[in-house]
Order: sequence, then C-alpha cells, then structure tokens
Amino acid sequence: MIIRSKDKVQVGGKNKPVWVLDTDTLTVTHNTPDSEPSVTTFSSDHIKYHLHYSAEYRPTRLKKLVNDGTILSYLTELDRSIAEAIERQVGKMLENDVEYIRAVAVGDLAKARGLENMDCLIARDPVYAAIVYV
Repeated sequence: MIIRSKDKVQVGGKNKPVWVLDTDTLTVTHNTPDSEPSVTTFSSDHIKYHLHYSAEYRPTRLKKLVNDGTILSYLTELDRSIAEAIERQVGKMLENDVEYIRAVAVGDLAKARGLENMDCLIARDPVYAAIVYV
C-alpha cells in the first residue's frame, strides 16, 4: 500500500507529495523542492509486521502520520523501542537461565549464543503482541 501526504511540493516542475509511505518496500520518502528526495528504508521484521497490520486494521492512523509528516520519526522510534524491549526481555531471561550461565562460565560461547538466539525468538511474541500489533 502506498500512502501519500495531502501536502504537495514542486519538484522538477511536478507536484509531488511531501511524504510517501510504501508499506510493501518499507520505505518513507521525503520530497523537498531544494534537493533530491530522501528515502529511508526499514529492514526489520517488526516494522514490516507493524506496517502491514496498520495498513489493514489502522489505515486512518497511518494516513494521519503521513499527512502530519511524523511517519519517519514514528517508525524510527518504534524500531528502537521494539529492539530495546526484546533486548530487555532476553536479558531478564538469561539472568535466570542456568544452562546459559554454565555455558558462559566454561567458555562455550557457541552454546551461549545459541541460547541467546532462542530466548530472542521466545521474547518476540509477547513484545510483538504488546507493541507491534496495536
């Protein structure tokens, strides 16, 4: 889905929207009359899931963010918040994981990293439910 802002700007003799959000390519484009368009691409799964969820269930919110010109800061902050929330959850899980503590103590970094990755996958579900799918 492509959402274009109502506000337009003259670029190369053409009227273009100031902000454009493409939920399929996960890009936000900012057009200005003075310079080349600025394109920001997001690559995280959680931004993809959030944009697709929002396009289906909260399209009015997405349109408002694009029209207000706050879509880029919104997605950047969301990306940071989700990554930090997952990191906090994993940290809490690893604090009490005897197998992880033992692996670190004996220097088995491959096992420790594997346990971290597993906990990261486990932590995603509640974080996604609380932050991504809203």
